[in-house]
Amino acid sequence: LTNMPPKKKARKSTPKATAKEPDEPLDYVNHIREKSGKRFASRRKNVNYDIEQNIREIRALLKINAEIFGRCMNSADQDDLNVDAGTLFKRCGFDVVKVRQNSARGDTEFITEYERSQKYFVMKHLLDLPAGLKDVFVVKYQAEPFTRFVDYNAFFENAIMLHDDILEPFLAKLKDHIESIHVCLGGIETWLLEPNNNIEFLNTIFGKKLEIPNAAEFVKECVCPDGTHVSSDMCMSCNRQFCSHQRRVVSGQYKYTNTCTHYSAQAFKCKKFHILKTCDESGKFEKTFDIANDQTKLKKFLEFMAS
Repeated sequence: LTNMPPKKKARKSTPKATAKEPDEPLDYVNHIREKSGKRFASRRKNVNYDIEQNIREIRALLKINAEIFGRCMNSADQDDLNVDAGTLFKRCGFDVVKVRQNSARGDTEFITEYERSQKYFVMKHLLDLPAGLKDVFVVKYQAEPFTRFVDYNAFFENAIMLHDDILEPFLAKLKDHIESIHVCLGGIETWLLEPNNNIEFLNTIFGKKLEIPNAAEFVKECVCPDGTHVSSDMCMSCNRQFCSHQRRVVSGQYKYTNTCTHYSAQAFKCKKFHILKTCDESGKFEKTFDIANDQTKLKKFLEFMAS
């Protein structure tokens, strides 16, 4: 057998000596401040720790964020605030332009209907502080009806009472968080303002003066002229097609009434819509253009209809 080298004995690990806390009061205070400051130190390079500049920028961000927050929350569902799943926002506007045949007159119409949209946005940054920041002060929340949201103005006012040694890294970390809130609110407002861009486009192209509809204007009892609705139009009352409703005889032919009723005895209700343009073309044109994404296609189709 080959002589094997003797096994080395494993060294016992000795616990690291815990740094002794200073006995002198002022030395102890400096020791705690230095230890606390390391908690907020950023691992990123080129972090700005200038207290005056960070205070100036944070105050400006807080003011802008408060303004955007106020505008956005008018469209939020206050009963559907969830840290992880998100908050539900709703908007009204005009999303599409439809081209359809008016069977009664035999011409072609460009119409746009009132639409309601909804979307969830995660607002976790506004509802909770990141680890490290929320351990310093007791978090205060906003007044009614936004009691789920952190009061960042109150938090900032408490923060600036910290000693400069701790305040420098603390403000840098707080500013990063408030900037993320600004990005979140900006995304929500961009989505809410999209109907304004659509209306501006429609008013320019069709020479109209449309305005953002409110929820009360969305559905109306149908008083449309004969021939306005095609058979596939949906009743906003019973959620059935227009052709499934009660009919009456006119000049020996069955026609659908404007305020006909279904078995539920509810009046037919339709979306409010605007006729943007009428063309004498009698061909069968049925198209739908998404206003936000199909503007070029819509312009070309209008040119084709005019030629």
